[in-house]
Amino acid sequence: MKKFRSVSFFLLVAQTLQAQEYPADSAFTGSSLKYATYVYHTQRGEESAIFNGIIHEEYSASIGGHAYFQSPDWQKGSVMYGNILYEDLEMKYDLFKDQLIVTPHNPGAIAITLFNPRVEQFSFSTFKFIRIDKIGKNASLSPGFYQQLILGKLSVVLKRTKTISEKIIGTTFIQKFEETAKYYLLKGGIYYPVKTMKDILAVVKDRKKEVRQFLADKKLKYRKNSGETIIAIAEFYNQSGK
Repeated sequence: MKKFRSVSFFLLVAQTLQAQEYPADSAFTGSSLKYATYVYHTQRGEESAIFNGIIHEEYSASIGGHAYFQSPDWQKGSVMYGNILYEDLEMKYDLFKDQLIVTPHNPGAIAITLFNPRVEQFSFSTFKFIRIDKIGKNASLSPGFYQQLILGKLSVVLKRTKTISEKIIGTTFIQKFEETAKYYLLKGGIYYPVKTMKDILAVVKDRKKEVRQFLADKKLKYRKNSGETIIAIAEFYNQSGK
């Protein structure tokens, strides 16, 4: 009976929106149905598709550090899941398993692992992550979530991962989460891995001289701060290309 009421609610909202006095074009109909679908899912609360998934199991407390991006604590954010935007969600990003974890607002609620292929993008604070599935010519990438840093003619994404290091000190077995980060430049539909300054210059070879001069003026050195240098070059390249 409860499920029937939910479906009825969805149909009622959709019909109400379509019955209003607006131009009956296909674009408006599509947006109306999308909004009705959003209302339907948000009204369902914990029954929503966003909370249908595998229960997330916590890691052993004996492992040093944590498996998550920034903090093991829940953070407020939004996610585009199955073409539906869910906002004000409690979430955390598991870098060890490359999975997004969400939980209802209710105290003591369980943590749910979302189905990766349905997560299009998510964000919290100033951080935005997108899912890259279609690799094509990008043999250097693997499907998963990437942090979007710069979007333009020359885009920058960052792949964050965590692994568990193991070592024995005396008779003690020690495990610890360790994070690594790999930068990629996107140009002309192809992702290029960045490991050295030479890799960057190969991608921006059409403006190599200008980029070199820019780095000299700003006194930027890849070896000292690779992330800052990559972002600065991308921003300069996109601006100078206008």
